[in-house]
Amino acid sequence: MDLKQIRSFVAVYGDGSINRAAERLNIAQPSLSQQIKTLEGSVGVKLFERHARGVRPTPAGDRFYEDCRKILGDVESAAQTMREFSSGVSGSLDVGLIPTVTKGVLAQVLPAFIDTMPNVELRVVEAFSGTLTDWVMSGELDFAVGTEPPRHDGLEMRVLSAEPLVMISGNKAGMPHLEPVSIKRLPSLNLVMPSAQHSLRTLLERHVKLGNITPGRVVEIDGLFGALEFIRNTDFSAILPVTTVVADLDSRAFSVSPIIDIRTSFEFFLVHQTQKPLSLAARDLVTRLENALKRSAAAWAAIRAGAPDVAA
Repeated sequence: MDLKQIRSFVAVYGDGSINRAAERLNIAQPSLSQQIKTLEGSVGVKLFERHARGVRPTPAGDRFYEDCRKILGDVESAAQTMREFSSGVSGSLDVGLIPTVTKGVLAQVLPAFIDTMPNVELRVVEAFSGTLTDWVMSGELDFAVGTEPPRHDGLEMRVLSAEPLVMISGNKAGMPHLEPVSIKRLPSLNLVMPSAQHSLRTLLERHVKLGNITPGRVVEIDGLFGALEFIRNTDFSAILPVTTVVADLDSRAFSVSPIIDIRTSFEFFLVHQTQKPLSLAARDLVTRLENALKRSAAAWAAIRAGAPDVAA
């Protein structure tokens, strides 16, 4: 078994056809068929079932595919490390972030990153997690940070940080700053919500159906900065990750209320292609973002340690 056979197997698996894979790899179909046959003999199991429209993987083929993706990813990562070692860090880096990360921590990490990586051309785009995941899948982004996306073949995902949700209110709402609140006890709540494409909307609607949140008026706003500005000037509130406003706690632009009766954890995920390992510049930026998110969560925990809870 060699890398050529592994790459051929992954191509056939992805295309579901030896003919299509041969065309994409620019090799003769009989040669590719022989590579797969030799590989099956090497591993001692049948990897594909042939049918009229192509091939389908056997259970052993499905399992082998996962290992092969990791192998090819590791090989590319090793090659990339050597290229970076010989030529220094340069090139382009395309990154996608959800609005909470853009507002909450990007400004903290970007100046130092730019100074450290002067030869890296950086592009940062902001969108919802589903859109960012699609762009990672298509290769338009090197990585994205967002909420947990649906599982996809070819994607690597890991949790960077987890933190609580908080209630953010305008001063007209009359909520005492940093005092814990029982959402269930509020008779009604004028609420700003994101659209249905946002995973946070699904979570909030679940609590509405359970009776944990009693909404009054609801305004749907997808833009985070627009939503916060609207809240600041009204008696509306929003339920958002604490990173969104942790840097604004001292400014009193909003009243921020810890939620004591809806125990939810908001997780930030790193998403990138398995077979496109992160470059040195990407790994550096991911580390900076991860550390900044964890600092935000730790800062909030320190503030909360000095604030007494009220009975749920």
